[in-house]
Amino acid sequence: MGYSDDLRRMGASMWETEQNHPFVTGIGDGSLPLENFRHYMRQDYIFLIEYCRAISLAVAKAPTVEDMGWFAKLIHETLNTEMALHVGFCADFGISKEELLATKPSPTTVGYTNHMIQTGFSGSAGEIATVILPCAWG
Repeated sequence: MGYSDDLRRMGASMWETEQNHPFVTGIGDGSLPLENFRHYMRQDYIFLIEYCRAISLAVAKAPTVEDMGWFAKLIHETLNTEMALHVGFCADFGISKEELLATKPSPTTVGYTNHMIQTGFSGSAGEIATVILPCAWG
């Protein structure tokens, strides 16, 4: 069993709680109010920008060229694929690119993204990988 498997096992009960949160189940069963979903999508755009900033710090701190490449690929895929898909998906729900760019982060978004960026500045590449992992696993 690998390190990631160990982390998943140790966090299984928290994972289960998160998967059964009313927001998550509301997305799944269609009961989440549209405005709540739109708010989430606007905040997620801000998150993705800060996520890429945190990853860029991991590129600089990566111990090997191969690790640098892995983090660089993740930034590239996020900036050039995931964010474009996100903008398109937002448009499907009536959220323009201009609205996304004008969105102010909520206190929750500020707290979470500040944690990622602070870890990026003060932590190792491995610690940065740990702080961005929930997005990849989500």
